[in-house]
Amino acid sequence: MKKLFFSMFVAVVTLTLWSCGNANTPSAVAEKAVKCIQKADYEGYVDLMNLKKTNEGNNEKEQLVALLREKGTKAMEKKQGLKSYEVLSEEISEDGKSATVKMKMVYGDGSGDTQDLKLVKNDDGDWRLTMGK
Repeated sequence: MKKLFFSMFVAVVTLTLWSCGNANTPSAVAEKAVKCIQKADYEGYVDLMNLKKTNEGNNEKEQLVALLREKGTKAMEKKQGLKSYEVLSEEISEDGKSATVKMKMVYGDGSGDTQDLKLVKNDDGDWRLTMGK
């Protein structure tokens, strides 16, 4: 019986690790960001952004979360939520420091659009959303 449980545990852990794949690609980060918006997890969205660290603590992050919560909630209510999304393309710059992920969004009201998410690679080598050009 112990062997059965151990085997099941190993299988679950293996599947979990395999399904995660490489989460440090521009497309993977863009998908995480859109999932955060879909779930109204604005703090999770801000955690994926390339914010400069300041001596003022998390005040900038808290303000950005509050702003996104206010604006994002209204926008999602108006469009009846985000029904689905799809990565259409991923373009990484020649120097490998920035990328653009084009995503197709379909909303609950039946409307849809495409959005370009801009990302940069931070000092730790992680892809992060940016509000810049």
